[in-house]
Amino acid sequence: MKRAGIIFLFLIVQISLPAQYFIQVRVDSMRTKKAYLFDYLGLTRNMVDSAKTAPDGSFSFTLPANAHPGMYRIVVGPEQFWDIIFNREQIRMRTSFSSIIDSLKVLESKENQLLNSYMHFFIDLQRKGDLLQRLAGIYPASDPFHQQILKELQKVRAGDPEKLTREIIENNPDTYVSGFLRMELSPKVPAGILPKDEFKYVLEHFWDNISFADSDQMYSPGLVNKVRSYFSLFRRAYPAAIVEPEMMKGLDRLMRAAAANEVLTQFLLEDIAKWAEQADFDQFFGYLTEAYLAQATCTDEKKKGQFKELVDAYQKTAPGKQVPEIVIPRDSNGTLVMSEIPSKYILVVFWASWCPHCNDMLPELKTVYNKYSRSDLEVVAISVDSKKQDWEDALKKNGFTWINYSELKGWDCSIAYDYGIRATPTMILIDKKRTVIAKPKNPEVLQQKLAELGIRRIK
Repeated sequence: MKRAGIIFLFLIVQISLPAQYFIQVRVDSMRTKKAYLFDYLGLTRNMVDSAKTAPDGSFSFTLPANAHPGMYRIVVGPEQFWDIIFNREQIRMRTSFSSIIDSLKVLESKENQLLNSYMHFFIDLQRKGDLLQRLAGIYPASDPFHQQILKELQKVRAGDPEKLTREIIENNPDTYVSGFLRMELSPKVPAGILPKDEFKYVLEHFWDNISFADSDQMYSPGLVNKVRSYFSLFRRAYPAAIVEPEMMKGLDRLMRAAAANEVLTQFLLEDIAKWAEQADFDQFFGYLTEAYLAQATCTDEKKKGQFKELVDAYQKTAPGKQVPEIVIPRDSNGTLVMSEIPSKYILVVFWASWCPHCNDMLPELKTVYNKYSRSDLEVVAISVDSKKQDWEDALKKNGFTWINYSELKGWDCSIAYDYGIRATPTMILIDKKRTVIAKPKNPEVLQQKLAELGIRRIK
């Protein structure tokens, strides 16, 4: 009896053990000895598994029962990779190393059969259009065949490329691929809308058919790409003077649409903040920071800390704020106080000799610097280098004759901390009262801002 009880308990344990999911692949004519599996978090990919390949090109990845649904990428070579969807299914595939996508066959997995049909449809459509375009250029306009080609090309362009997408969504509403493909659809502009108002209509209805109920959509690039496309449209829809105020309204629309899903809301805020911090939208970034990031109530303490760090950093150098004084010691001439520099405007630049973007941008800035009078513009370049020789070599090599200083403490630089600097290069344009005028992202934007301020070039 005791033995029977042990066997019974053993069976219960076996049954309750977490299931595993397998992604089994065979790549014909495989040329590498290892394959890799990556998952997505927005546009970021992280490796989750690797496998050795058998002589026949087969390999298998294992995912635990609690693996999140989403898009994953299989990599078998430098340019040999493809994306799949995992949604708690066993997956079997076969393809050829020399033509991964064209020869891809999904032997098991409904999600990937749907995704594969979608991919091949659009690849074939694109190829047909490109081929017809090339043929039209080969045959002379007087050739009857040229007109036939143009008719076929017109049919391709006049077709409804989203028809298959809508069919997959309608026929498979509960699949992950359905949610992903919704991100690919664009709002349909109804008849009667004037051409000049089409972009505005699209922006106002951009999120009408998107469901934010599924948090797993953050595990694919679809949602992030959708958001990037959304904000890129504002420049096409509105005059430059009102682009950022309209983007703020657009942000409000997006946040209202996603509000019921706190996880996705926080994910979107984090991603938009990363994008906006690097984009040339200071007014928009300020609104995002003050209206949303400062109010965000993250359940994840790490993210909450990241949001607070971003907000604090922004507030230190937000347009209209007065930045801290910079005092630069001189070996034999006492000290240089930034507010005593006799220039109308000062550009504070944070950089480092080891920063690739700095090495690209600062020579361009030097060219711009030489176009203006020192009475109008001076540059104070603060290096976050830690090695004196590297810093001095960079100054000598590039001939940076503006005001240069480095505490030689790396990111422990007190000035960088006081200014909330999170990355190099960073430029901050201030006036004689140390009030922030702008944070230009590049020398071209700096010139535009100086022109707005009435500063004329001398060269």
